[in-house]
Amino acid sequence: MDDRGQIAMDFLLGVSLVLIAIGFTVQFVPGIFISGFAGEEKLGYAAYRTSCILTEDPGWWSNSTSSRTDWEAHSSNVQRIGLAADDDVNSRLTETPNMLSKEKLIKFKQLSELNETEFIRKLGLFDSVKGTQMNYGYNISFLMDGKPVVMDNHTMVIGSSLLPGQNMAKMTRIVLLETGNISVFDGRSMSSYAGNENMANIRIIGPVTENITIQITNFNISGSNAAFINASLNGSVLLPSSNYTVQTRPLYRNFGSYINSSPLVNNDSLRIDLNSSLFFSNTSYQLRLNFNDVFFPQGSISSSYEDNIEKRYEPALLIVEVW
Repeated sequence: MDDRGQIAMDFLLGVSLVLIAIGFTVQFVPGIFISGFAGEEKLGYAAYRTSCILTEDPGWWSNSTSSRTDWEAHSSNVQRIGLAADDDVNSRLTETPNMLSKEKLIKFKQLSELNETEFIRKLGLFDSVKGTQMNYGYNISFLMDGKPVVMDNHTMVIGSSLLPGQNMAKMTRIVLLETGNISVFDGRSMSSYAGNENMANIRIIGPVTENITIQITNFNISGSNAAFINASLNGSVLLPSSNYTVQTRPLYRNFGSYINSSPLVNNDSLRIDLNSSLFFSNTSYQLRLNFNDVFFPQGSISSSYEDNIEKRYEPALLIVEVW
């Protein structure tokens, strides 16, 4: 019998693997539970927090007697900046996160230009180091089709540019951006022009300050060559491209440029954007939309643009960069 003390090779191999596993755990697991106080993690938190505030919060203002979310109308008393649209200004919550208000966005841009120090403080784009406020660098931009959004001559890019070699954290969110108004009509109940059942008749009261958008859904198709032909205003035929543009959307698809060679069908939607400069006078305008093989049944009384107005929202990207 061999009574010498020896370690079996399989036992030694097993112990070695255990020690390697323990070393790996000690080296890497603490990073999973890091509290976020290191530089890059703090930048990530700041970018994420800012994007959440802007898209999910309507913001609010308050003074000694009142507190509501329509801060864009009370910019001298802003307590928190948020861009989410809000139907109930007496509640600090919104039922429409990620749907952003045009008025709030314009005021957001103006505040960033008027008082950047206060703007940074309201958004929390700073850190405190031994009691001293250290501001983050930031760039907040809103893009549509890869280009910065322009509203009321304001380009919606706020902040500065990142310098080479700087650490940066970035958050990108898809939002619905209020870009103006739209008037939506059901083609089955629109008014036709007297003597021409293929021509929709719409009354518009001027003057207007924004481009007019009209959308028609649920067409009454009366033939195999249904198509939009042209638009006229107070009897004068308008010019495509310079006076208006036309888009169409088949069911369950996105809007795209209208092509006359593709016949309209019942479930298509047609969107017509008219230049605001056409409606400069304080008067009533008669817009007539001429179609082929599309039937409008409601007689000669004009449909009213103002009776069907709702806010228009379009997909956009919010990009928040913090360094």
